[in-house]
Amino acid sequence: MQTVTRQTIVRMDESLYQKVKAAAKKQRSSVNGYINTLLDEAVASTLPKLNPKDYQPSPELLELGLLLEGTTEEMYKLDPKSQYILSK
Repeated sequence: MQTVTRQTIVRMDESLYQKVKAAAKKQRSSVNGYINTLLDEAVASTLPKLNPKDYQPSPELLELGLLLEGTTEEMYKLDPKSQYILSK
């Protein structure tokens, strides 16, 4: 599965940019890569932690066939979105 990337513009004052640039250099990363890592970690920390063993799909999802009762861990590994959500 190919990852789609989106370009965006972020405005920040020069002093913040210089701090980010220095931190990225210290991590041996580009400014873009460093900002992406920070944003990914920040967003991931706000998502609820979901234990796959405790997850019970709603009857509506089961009825629609979006999640099948008895789905194995191997089946989840085939779906990157499910794997990502259930790993958090």
